[in-house]
Amino acid sequence: MAVKLDPEIVRQTLAGYAVVNEIAEAERRARLQIMTDEDARVIFDDLCETWERMNKKVVDTPRFNAWRIEHKIALRRALLQLYQHLNQN
Repeated sequence: MAVKLDPEIVRQTLAGYAVVNEIAEAERRARLQIMTDEDARVIFDDLCETWERMNKKVVDTPRFNAWRIEHKIALRRALLQLYQHLNQN
């Protein structure tokens, strides 16, 4: 059963997300302005270590990649439906 979305609530929600994104981006820019090369290197090394650990846990990489692509396609379809619904009015 399809759920009927209230276009006004969806617009308000998306506007709220936009404001949150602006705040998060401003905070990110402020952090980057005071970040040292050493701080950046620690973050980079942590990300690489996480990737290495996760990659070892994913035994069947082709299967994982297929799952990831399927979910990206599903998300794209959902966002397209939302866009089409909002532009009907």
